[in-house]
Formats: sequence, structure tokens, C-alpha cells
Amino acid sequence: MKIILLIAGALLVCLTFVWFFFFVPLGCGMNPTGCRQEFPVFSAIGLMHLWLPLAAAFVLILLGLMR
Repeated sequence: MKIILLIAGALLVCLTFVWFFFFVPLGCGMNPTGCRQEFPVFSAIGLMHLWLPLAAAFVLILLGLMR
């Protein structure tokens, strides 16, 4: 169980960065009317798409380390 939690946490960290820095701007860029929106890390979008998944990933990693 310890290894599964550590792997899941590390995988979630990697996928969170791919999601926030690749797919979120890509979805905005695919808008046919154009997109000039920025995605700052310290904003509501950053909180929802970056910090909450990172917090969940670090909880998984901490649980894996504590077992």
C-alpha cells in the first residue's frame, strides 16, 4: 500500500503540471474567437487547476511515507 500511495502521488504531481501548463492553455488556444487570457499560478484558476491537485498529491505522498 505504501508503494501504491507514493506512485500515485508522484504520478499526480507530474500529471498536474502537464494539465496546468499544457492542456489548460491549449484549451484556451483552441477557442476559434482567439484567446488572450493568461493563467497565473496565484489566481482562482491556479488554485483550482494547480494548487488543489498538488495538495492532494502531497497528501498521498505523505500518507505513503508515514506508513
